[in-house]
Amino acid sequence: MTIAPPKAKISVPLSSELRSDAAVVAVLRALLEVIVANREGVLAGRDPEHLHQLRIAVRRSRTVQRQLGAAFPPLELRGFRSEFRWLQQATGEARDLDVQVEDFDDLRALLPEALRPDLDPLRMILEHWRLAARGATVRTLRSRRTVDLLTDWEMLLETLVELPIADREQATRPIGEFSAQRVRRAYKRLLKLGEGVSADTPAPVLHELRKKGKELRYLLELFAVPLNSAAALEPVIEPLKALQDILGRQQDRVVQIAVLRRVADEVATLPDGAQAVLTMGVLTERLAEDARAARSELNEPLAELGATEQRHIIKRTQV
Repeated sequence: MTIAPPKAKISVPLSSELRSDAAVVAVLRALLEVIVANREGVLAGRDPEHLHQLRIAVRRSRTVQRQLGAAFPPLELRGFRSEFRWLQQATGEARDLDVQVEDFDDLRALLPEALRPDLDPLRMILEHWRLAARGATVRTLRSRRTVDLLTDWEMLLETLVELPIADREQATRPIGEFSAQRVRRAYKRLLKLGEGVSADTPAPVLHELRKKGKELRYLLELFAVPLNSAAALEPVIEPLKALQDILGRQQDRVVQIAVLRRVADEVATLPDGAQAVLTMGVLTERLAEDARAARSELNEPLAELGATEQRHIIKRTQV
């Protein structure tokens, strides 16, 4: 069977007067196609990028569920939000280990050249753990729970517009108005959370800042860009991307440090493992230094996002 290459971004044409539930359905059905296509790629096991793109599509779907959930029946949506969160969490370890293995040479490059060969036992363990995590992810994606989730979600999307609107207060509101309101609220929350960020800001706060930044970017890309233009929103999207890159680097370092600590005992049992563990300690220090350096770079994109031009762009977003 031929497996299509990983699917990435979607582009769904929208009009500002379209009912919100119809617009949400169009976007979420496109994202569901991405999830289904990349699920097949993950099960074929040929390209780690399939899992990455699947998780992005799940995360974007969750943003739409959360930000424009008033277009859905609340009781039904609650269950789907829970299941999509489960799917995101159940596929996380495999993706983390994919990154660890794929970036291994870059990690090793953080060390003095003389110490780099010491990490060979670590690579062996990471590859072993990666295989195990991939197996668990394949079982998750083949499970009845996943199949039912995707099938039931598709059925809801097919019938949503025809459902009663008594408990869907924003369903018939024009998507231009509804999405603009959500974009502005997400933008304000991001700026509020970014106030006072410094090199001493705790990692959980930075993780929340990253989540809020992703939500705003997804809202812009999925709704504001089709209703306005990519060029009009580029001054906001570009610093958002820069912010995400920095926060992603910081979060990657946090995850990498956690993985190094988790695998240390197993690495120690291998030939030359004791020396590998010592060198992993040096690597952990370098990763922590780079995480701190990343934090110090946050002020520039945050300042750009809060500048007068960007505030005016968000205010003018199509309604």
